[in-house]
Amino acid sequence: MIVKERKPPTRLLQTDALLKRLIPLNHPKRNAIEQDFKKRRAGYNGEKAVDYHLSFLTDKKYMILNDLRLPMTPDFFQIDSLLMTPHYSLPIEVKNIAGTLTIDPEFNQFSQMYKGVEMGYPDPISQANRKKLFLQRWFYNNKLPCPPIEFLVVFSNPSSILKMAHGHKRTPPYNKIIHAQNLVREISKLNAKYGKEENPIIDLKKTKKLLLNQHQEHTSSILETYQLQLSDIKYGVLCEQCSQVMKRLTGHWHCPHCNHTSKTAHLQAIEDYFLLIKPTITNRELREFLLLPSRRTSTLILQSLDLTRIGLNRGVYYMK
Repeated sequence: MIVKERKPPTRLLQTDALLKRLIPLNHPKRNAIEQDFKKRRAGYNGEKAVDYHLSFLTDKKYMILNDLRLPMTPDFFQIDSLLMTPHYSLPIEVKNIAGTLTIDPEFNQFSQMYKGVEMGYPDPISQANRKKLFLQRWFYNNKLPCPPIEFLVVFSNPSSILKMAHGHKRTPPYNKIIHAQNLVREISKLNAKYGKEENPIIDLKKTKKLLLNQHQEHTSSILETYQLQLSDIKYGVLCEQCSQVMKRLTGHWHCPHCNHTSKTAHLQAIEDYFLLIKPTITNRELREFLLLPSRRTSTLILQSLDLTRIGLNRGVYYMK
């Protein structure tokens, strides 16, 4: 049973919004941002592909939490997917990488050969094992009985070829690296391994509440990340058809470039503001970002949104 659905990561949404509004088109940082966006989108798509296989686990003994970020002083640790049963816990590390992938235990790394180009990556087993240790500590810190914790590294791209480096065999722990289509089979093996236990180790209801309460989304300024200024951002409501700036007419938006009209185009623009600028907005800031000349129109827009109103009189601001 999925108790925490996967949503597009905030940083993926931020990068997408930034690419739509970055000016000029030949901005020197556009290429780097585009590459980051492609990597984040591939990672998210890979995780969604694994979610498809996890969706077949409908038995109530399963509890699945996706994209979990938990506190671990002095920072946080993130788990792509966490599967829990009353008898064991299984953090899943997802990789979406194409090509021929060679795992080298001697150097604790794996390499990718794709379209004639070779690239090296950190050893995914070391990454997954570190998440396992963090999860163990999380149980101890929260004074919960620590269950047996297994882990899997799941490659979601069905066309990728997994190989061990010359002279090495797929012995533990490297047998924990699998393709996504084998995920349910590996979970069945774990069920058989731990299914003989009569008494449950994990209180799923209590653990679920703690995990959901302690989960924190990762938020940071995308402009600071790429050292950008507000002057690098295109203001205005962007046309859904041609991405040009629209004008506000009575009750709707009109694009002077392609004649497209919309009553709701401002909703995406306001979402872009929250993603790119900051999590709060005032009437004045809304007018400036949407290029609205009328305070009354911006007031009506703010009142129509499902935002939290904070403060009084001139100190009023709104947040999601």
